[in-house]
Amino acid sequence: MTRWIVPALIAGLVALLAYGLFTPDRDPDSVLVGKPAPTFALQDLGGQTHALTAYAGQPVVVNFWASWCLPCREEAPMFSKVSQETAGRTQFLGIIYNDQPAEAKKFIDQYGLIYPSLVDPGSRTAIGYGVGQLPITFVVDRAGKVVYSKLGAVEEDELRAALKQAGL
Repeated sequence: MTRWIVPALIAGLVALLAYGLFTPDRDPDSVLVGKPAPTFALQDLGGQTHALTAYAGQPVVVNFWASWCLPCREEAPMFSKVSQETAGRTQFLGIIYNDQPAEAKKFIDQYGLIYPSLVDPGSRTAIGYGVGQLPITFVVDRAGKVVYSKLGAVEEDELRAALKQAGL
């Protein structure tokens, strides 16, 4: 009987580690909700700088994405649609996460993204937002406070509700 104890303990430990590694965080970004959004000033692929503070007074959607991310591809058409419908009343900012500029450009063109997609050298902004997985989206209200965050593809009704909460 004792010869089964060590293998059983090892199997339990392996199962626990696997669970921790392969189970996504339930709400890893909730730490920012209710707090001021971390500020940033990043360049788009054309070299123009966009600062989060420049959009104070209007709701801002900050979406971290990459062309290689399948859920990012799922939500991109919806982001394109909602950003076009709310243009002038809200600002969308895509932040390209660990991607090649040429691939990011293809993604932008493929999905018709009209809003700035920004390069994040060294992933400093991603680190400030606690990004570990993609996609991840934050909605910032008119006062600069994070009112919504979601890890994973965002549904249109969720985004519209978050924008309403942000003052749209």
